[in-house]
Amino acid sequence: MKSVRFMFLFVGISLLVSNTLWGQTIRQRSTTEGLSLGIQGHYMGWSSDHFQFLDENAGSGPGIGGRVGYGFNQRFEVFAQYDFNSLSATKIAAKSFHFTHATGGVRFNFSATTHALRPYAELGYAYQTGKADQVLNVNGGRDNLIFKGGTLHVGAGLNYFVSLPVAITLNGSLQAGAKSPVYVNGINFFDEKADVTAFRISLGVVVYLSELF
Repeated sequence: MKSVRFMFLFVGISLLVSNTLWGQTIRQRSTTEGLSLGIQGHYMGWSSDHFQFLDENAGSGPGIGGRVGYGFNQRFEVFAQYDFNSLSATKIAAKSFHFTHATGGVRFNFSATTHALRPYAELGYAYQTGKADQVLNVNGGRDNLIFKGGTLHVGAGLNYFVSLPVAITLNGSLQAGAKSPVYVNGINFFDEKADVTAFRISLGVVVYLSELF
């Protein structure tokens, strides 16, 4: 009889320990569902066969951006983001030169909520604008230059959850395929269009608000 009681006690303790370890093993470490807000700093580069002087002398620079996302589930998320870059205007003899990107798209998240590291890929549409003010022209005068248009956005990256609901995010993206109308002092001469390709490497922080409420 004692051996039977001992056996039941042993089984009960084993089940309790197993449930505790199992609960620790499958504890949630990440999420991609619900509303999220992010901010990131980045480094952008760009190139264009049309603007050889501009992209050779002011081809890259730092920037900052913000992002809003909404995850319908752990795999599928929609997002909108805005990025601003200030490029050095010294070598192009301009007063200022900056880029902006307004982007919307979908993100596909991988891995599981039991993992703190969550890779992702994204696809979307970006409206990019390049604006150089008071650029010195060949005649010694000053022109205001602006080129803008839509382009394909492709990106990929990693979210690492330091703790729920906060993650550090690393992202690389490419904006390619744009044929942007070019305006000089507000006029588009001869229906002029420029090929513009940009890329960004970003590092930031994202907070998933669904885990706060």
